[in-house]
Amino acid sequence: MRILELKKNHVPKVAVLLTGLAAAVLAVTMSPQAAHATPRAASCFGCHAGATTAMVTATPSTATPAAGASYTVAITLSSNPLGGNTGYGIVPVAPAVEKTFGGDTGSQLTFTANMVAPATAGTYSYTVWTNQGLTDGSGQVGSKVYSITVTAGSTTPPVSSTPPVSSTPPVSSTPPVSGTPPVIFTPPATIPPATLPPVVDGIHGKYTLTTDKCGMCHRVHTSKGANLLAKAGPTTNVGSQSTLCLSCHDGTGADPTVDNQYKLGQPANNAATREYYSHDAVGKTTITTQHSLSSLDEFGKVLNRHSECTDCHNPHQATASATRDTTMYTDGWAASGRLLGVSGVSVENGAADTAPTYTLLSGVDTETVPANLVTREYQLCLKCHSGFTTLTPNTDLKPSQYALDKGVEFNPANPSFHPVEAKGTNQTAAMTASLAGTSPYKLWNFEVGDTIRCLNCHATSETPGVAPLPQAGANLAPHTSINRGILIRNYKDRVLKSTSDAYSAGDFALCYVCHAEAPFVDNGSSSTATNFSLHSQHLNKLAGKGTGGTDIDTAGAGAGNAICAECHFRLHSTTYKVGAQEVDGTRLVNFAPNVESNNGAPISWTPAGTVDSGSCTLTCHGHPHTAAVDTYGPYSP
Repeated sequence: MRILELKKNHVPKVAVLLTGLAAAVLAVTMSPQAAHATPRAASCFGCHAGATTAMVTATPSTATPAAGASYTVAITLSSNPLGGNTGYGIVPVAPAVEKTFGGDTGSQLTFTANMVAPATAGTYSYTVWTNQGLTDGSGQVGSKVYSITVTAGSTTPPVSSTPPVSSTPPVSSTPPVSGTPPVIFTPPATIPPATLPPVVDGIHGKYTLTTDKCGMCHRVHTSKGANLLAKAGPTTNVGSQSTLCLSCHDGTGADPTVDNQYKLGQPANNAATREYYSHDAVGKTTITTQHSLSSLDEFGKVLNRHSECTDCHNPHQATASATRDTTMYTDGWAASGRLLGVSGVSVENGAADTAPTYTLLSGVDTETVPANLVTREYQLCLKCHSGFTTLTPNTDLKPSQYALDKGVEFNPANPSFHPVEAKGTNQTAAMTASLAGTSPYKLWNFEVGDTIRCLNCHATSETPGVAPLPQAGANLAPHTSINRGILIRNYKDRVLKSTSDAYSAGDFALCYVCHAEAPFVDNGSSSTATNFSLHSQHLNKLAGKGTGGTDIDTAGAGAGNAICAECHFRLHSTTYKVGAQEVDGTRLVNFAPNVESNNGAPISWTPAGTVDSGSCTLTCHGHPHTAAVDTYGPYSP
């Protein structure tokens, strides 16, 4: 059987792609007509949501049929008090592929289904689904699993007793010489069955020409949402795609339970203050910003902010892996099967601190036009979080609230950056020790030559923090988090510590998912896991040293112990440092707006080397720093 691959994320074409396919969809989408008593999908609950549960029995005529032999299954179901036509479907549990459907001829409660055993010996299981009633919630659905063990056997006819031809001359295209008997080909005693590729006909593809899966999501005549979708969103046609996805991915019809991730108790997104806790799949979508078709370039150079499920996942191609979702490469982490067929953006980087050239990756026709394929996970993120689109304006906002071009920030030509597109620039022994060290929040065990994923920092706060810890390439969902910025762990960056606040590892838990805590604790100045020996002093010894407030965006603020963000204000890279700062951009050093000039001199930092000391010239927490006095280092290479 040919396999039809629906690669283009073009849902309106699904129901009309082929006349035969349209007929198949029509057979299952006449909801809420009684024809739905005959199931055509992997589960009756897919269409009969809200139905009550029926008692079902399913008994095969033999538990040990021979390979390829016919057998029957006796099916009974309990009656629905509301009545309606009845039907059944027998669907396979892998590796079985056989299935059959029947009913819709009345309200009978017993059926005899005809089945054919697989051609290969082994044990196979099947789920028998039954239904009585409509798709409006009044139906009654039930299921029962039965198993058979196929015994070895051959349906090959016995070999003919025709004696073999002896002393047969070689076969020749020359007509046989008169009197010479023709060569007779005798087939071998056993003809092995043809080996065909496995037929994949899952909910998310690949689809066969006779697929019955379209009806799980689409209705031809009774659609509730755009693109012939079976579900409507909070408002007619608005958010219907995500509403449909979450009707299965709520733990009842699919795993993982994505819907539950939107119920963590996270605060609501606040666009005015740039406080985001979720990629809001449904709630904030409007008729003008809802997802249509990713290959149409919905985000290129336009202000079109939305994040429906189908902006990040192609429902006709997405696949999942049980353990590791993606693999690390020197130019970033690979796009996982969950991102198959989705659109994204590639970058061609130029000089440091400059915008790259962006190219839309449509995600379609990827076998014939490989350049259209999203191959790196960050390429999906850049579709919305880079200068490829029109970012929300920063007018009248504080620097800590700015939306910045991540394509510029992650340019590997920059002096320093978190290594998303290429390995980092800090290859020192101290960085090696920092990544190998321990902390109360340690998750990832990266090395200095590694790249990281956006999702190693931006993922659900429900990511386990106790053994067994997830792998860095595991399924990390960036749907929601209780931490602002959809961060995997807490990070204190906008509000400074008060006069009496002591050091707390939880304030910097995000940093500690990768880095060692030792240099930052009280009396940690001797740690070799940093090139700056004064981290401990800044985070533990400044209580009561200043007189300012706690807003990091206010010049002169800071009256207590320091936080990481005061010296590492921009974390992705130092490209967008605030104001006039004379820093070389290495080690992610760039100062927050609360750091002031020292007596009118430019805010500056000189990094330590293996011979020379480093220094700062600035005023922080009320203390003026000068290059002549405030020095540190050098460090060991």
